[in-house]
Amino acid sequence: MWKIICFLVGTSVFAQTPMLDALSGPVKTWEADRRWETVDDIDGRFRIETPGPFELKIDTLDTAVGRQAFHTYFFKVPEIERAENLIYVLSYVDYPRGSLHQDSTELVAELLRSTEEAAAEALRGEVVYAAERDVLGYPGRIWRIDYKDGEASARTLAFVIDHRYYELKTFALTGRGLSDASDKFFRSFRYLASGG
Repeated sequence: MWKIICFLVGTSVFAQTPMLDALSGPVKTWEADRRWETVDDIDGRFRIETPGPFELKIDTLDTAVGRQAFHTYFFKVPEIERAENLIYVLSYVDYPRGSLHQDSTELVAELLRSTEEAAAEALRGEVVYAAERDVLGYPGRIWRIDYKDGEASARTLAFVIDHRYYELKTFALTGRGLSDASDKFFRSFRYLASGG
């Protein structure tokens, strides 16, 4: 059940990642030249820095735990020749109260591992790195999947706060920098508790 639900979060955003010929590598990435903007989303209860304006897509699907609204915020970099990452994504879904909670460590760990497996399957890729990762005191997991015969990679940081599942993702061509922009994006996430 978790695989199906989590697989659907954001899959349409990265289904058509463009491929380029190998480049010698820019001296300075597109992201390094940008003044990143801070996005505050009260409904999503998050603050994050992004190199460009997010677009929002909401999909509602029937699942084993009822109708779920999948919120996907994404930014596609316009100058892909210089970009470290091609796409930045923040997704979240609220599970019914009582069905998932960050204190249910075994259930959360199963959800995160299943999501990782479903993502690798969806991309027809290989998980090259995965580890548990604490995110602001909440249980999480980070992984990297190489796909398109090693030409592209997807980095994901997934975690659970209360009954909400969050997923931060970046998609890149391999050999495009040291993931500094992905790290900046992931580290900038802040949870806005109810009331701000």
